[in-house]
Amino acid sequence: MPPSALSRTCARTPLVWLRPGHVGYLGPELDVGVHSTPVSCLGLGVDGPFLLETAEHGRHTARSVFAAARARHRIVTDGWILLLYAEPGGAASRTLLDGMTLTEGPYGFDSRHESALLSAVRAGVDELDRLVSGAVPPPGPADDRIMGIVHAIRSDPSSCGRAQDAADAAGMSVSHFLRTFAAVTGTTFRRYRQWARLRVVGDGLTRGHDLTRCAADAGFSSPSHLSETVRRTFGLSLSSLLASGVEIDAR
Repeated sequence: MPPSALSRTCARTPLVWLRPGHVGYLGPELDVGVHSTPVSCLGLGVDGPFLLETAEHGRHTARSVFAAARARHRIVTDGWILLLYAEPGGAASRTLLDGMTLTEGPYGFDSRHESALLSAVRAGVDELDRLVSGAVPPPGPADDRIMGIVHAIRSDPSSCGRAQDAADAAGMSVSHFLRTFAAVTGTTFRRYRQWARLRVVGDGLTRGHDLTRCAADAGFSSPSHLSETVRRTFGLSLSSLLASGVEIDAR
């Protein structure tokens, strides 16, 4: 099926963008089999409804679907899709789930935000960022101890490798540190650090660096470790993404 006018308008090439609170993909379906991920995912058919295949509930045709973390599913479409990934239990994930008009087990169907999301797709990634960020309640008040750890992770994602190390640096117990970090940033320490590392990879790829250098710069032990992290987290093949000519926006 040839790409629709909407696909040609919203982007001439697939796009991945990485933000502290969410990760997005806009492009063709990449022939991913039935899978589950440790993050929640909202899928939106850009060109029209798609087929959702699930291990527990069979097949559904829908324009938008929310799949909770660990829910096994597959999206099948000849058109373009928008995928938004968010930390399970976090503000973004709750907002995406609350926007669904129907829920069935770990799945939600028919987002109330479909029209707004489609308009944002046409406008570009900045509008998608604004829409997603605007729909999410702001994080809690800043804490200088937590912000010090945040700045350290942004500067070097391989730093603060363990929660214990970060808690010690902040002068807090581990349990108090993890609760406070989530309240201030809107996501968990582990996920924030992992997504910071993936943003380093994305930035390196946009600069023309190879996967070996990108993996090393972000603190991954090897390119295969990086590829496996992408597959486990998002259910996507890094090699398939790169082969599609995807553009990467890591801010």
